[in-house]
Amino acid sequence: MSTYSILPFVTGLYLLSLGLFIYLNNRKSILHISLASVCLSGVIWLFSYTIMYSIDNEYIANILARVVYVGIIFIPITYHHFTMRFLRKTDQGKVIKASYALGLIFLYMDFFTNLIVAGANRFFWGYQTKVGYLHTYFLLFFVFGLFTKCLYNLYVSYRINTKNRTEVELNRIKYVFWAFFLGNLGSIDFIPNYGIPIYPVGSINIVIYITILAYAILRHQLLDIEVIIKKTLVFAGLFAAVYVVFAFFALLSQLFFEKFFTANRWIAMLPSVVIVTMMLRPLENFLLVITNKFLFQKKFDYKELLKTFTAEVLTVLDLDRLVHLTMDKLVDVIKLNSCAVLLFDDESQQFNVIASHNIKDPQVTLIRPDGIVTFLEQTHGYLLKKELRQKKIFIPESIQEIIDKLNAELIIPMVLHQKVIGILSIGTKKSDEDYTQDDLDILLPLARTLAIAISNAQLFVELGITQAEAAQREKMAVIGTLSAGMAHEIRNPITTIKTFSEFLKEKKDDPEFIAKFERLVPKEVEKINYMIEHLLEFSRPADYKVIEPVNLREETKEVIEILQNEMVVNDIMLDEHVRELPLVSANKKYVQEIVFNLLRNAIHAIGRGGKVSISAEDKGERVEMEVKDTGCGMSEEQMAHIFQPFYTTKMNQKGVGLGLYIIKQLMNRMGGQVSVESSKGCGTAFRLEFAKYRSV
Repeated sequence: MSTYSILPFVTGLYLLSLGLFIYLNNRKSILHISLASVCLSGVIWLFSYTIMYSIDNEYIANILARVVYVGIIFIPITYHHFTMRFLRKTDQGKVIKASYALGLIFLYMDFFTNLIVAGANRFFWGYQTKVGYLHTYFLLFFVFGLFTKCLYNLYVSYRINTKNRTEVELNRIKYVFWAFFLGNLGSIDFIPNYGIPIYPVGSINIVIYITILAYAILRHQLLDIEVIIKKTLVFAGLFAAVYVVFAFFALLSQLFFEKFFTANRWIAMLPSVVIVTMMLRPLENFLLVITNKFLFQKKFDYKELLKTFTAEVLTVLDLDRLVHLTMDKLVDVIKLNSCAVLLFDDESQQFNVIASHNIKDPQVTLIRPDGIVTFLEQTHGYLLKKELRQKKIFIPESIQEIIDKLNAELIIPMVLHQKVIGILSIGTKKSDEDYTQDDLDILLPLARTLAIAISNAQLFVELGITQAEAAQREKMAVIGTLSAGMAHEIRNPITTIKTFSEFLKEKKDDPEFIAKFERLVPKEVEKINYMIEHLLEFSRPADYKVIEPVNLREETKEVIEILQNEMVVNDIMLDEHVRELPLVSANKKYVQEIVFNLLRNAIHAIGRGGKVSISAEDKGERVEMEVKDTGCGMSEEQMAHIFQPFYTTKMNQKGVGLGLYIIKQLMNRMGGQVSVESSKGCGTAFRLEFAKYRSV
């Protein structure tokens, strides 16, 4: 082995250790396997160069130059696979498969053509890969392309989608981002492949990458493998301590026991055996305390747990975020191996897992006749496996099966008004400690408080659905009026069709008449169909869960088509300046309802005559739309209440006061904002801010 091969060899060993450690921790997890595969791909690259720097055989060097690129091809692929799994992007399955398929094509080109690898060059440190004609394109569009996509997704998840991430998740994303970003700087090793005699030192970046990942595993429970690290450290500490004690007494026995008591060396070693036996358990406990103190915080802070739930969890009104935040905070603060939140579903009459961490069966369900549910509902107490074992209480097989599926050590009911609305399943602690009475004194009241928070979130969801239904009813009432007004618009094309049909029998042999008939009648039919389709499409209710890329110009035109006749009838001029803009993250039906309500309000505020302006422009991170009218305007007192439910400024009671309230709720649900400027007698301007849609 040459001096120059030491750096890639040591780095390869370091990377191999991390990869094996991750893989052996959980051989069934795709997340673990994909990250271990990233490490293995790097090992192939580093070990191949280790050999190339140490040999003088050009033939073998040319073969190894191609083996190097087996690792280089699959590093970005496995890295992309890991990142998508890590960020839970389940919609990227086809992209992941496509990257592997492309990797196989590059693998064929690597071994059977000279397009990517053309052999090996000799430098002062040893052989280095020589690039082929397509190497630069392979490097820029495939390797750097996948790296950039992954880093961008990590950045977006950390900086933009923060409201959907817990603090624990954000810390993990941050360390994964920097580990891969700094590790990717090792790409400077491609420089000598182009014939430039600069010794490749990119291996140092791999050391940085491994160090950051190891730190994230230790301090931020990345991949949840800290327990193995802890046990390894404790075992290593015990082994070292026992070895030192035996070595000490071996020396002491030669100097003391053999001189004063006995010449038999084995008898002289007996005191060391006794002392080691006596100190083994205290030493293990001491090492557990030390490792927990500096890495795992054996005793969780009750104040931290209460503060976390009060400030970050219990005030959340989004049900999905509430349960996931609850689970993440419990796992993070108490250091749990597993956790699950189950909620009762009225429709199916069973408890379903809504959020889970490291449980065997996330699809497990509990129905009311189940033994666990019956026990919790009758006693409103908890179920702790340790107590059951101590009291030698027989656990029926059906209950034990559910406990095993949930990886549960402690099961607590979430009770509201004497009814169990949910179940909190908590696994063992990573510190291997048992649950104490102090733990129960905190967790039991916390579960009851959590039941109230979940109930509030469920009511909020129901309120949102009720609001959507109210908006739909109001919209349908307006559409009833609009459909009557559209009769005038439909009558014109019907008159044209009727006229042609009356003369058809008489002029069927007139070529000019037939040509005109074929040109105009289908066009008039299409016009009628177009208006009816628009009205029907607009009347359909929205799926309140869908957030999608929306073209504001298209949706605005849809609404204007519906309201255009009413504006003409009321002699209102429309000034529309909504040009092509970046897509926004919204719900198409919501956008239509919002623009519809604002334009209708403007028409009512103007009465007859006047002008309505609607415009939109790109404002950097957001797109802003403005709907402005020359109507009667509002006073400051009115403006203070307009977004409240059932408040209306329409004294003739054309509305029920839900329009603007619903607009605000819908904008909030889409992550946008609505604001208003107005003064009495000078018109009103509503501004809508939409977040830009970012494809990932």
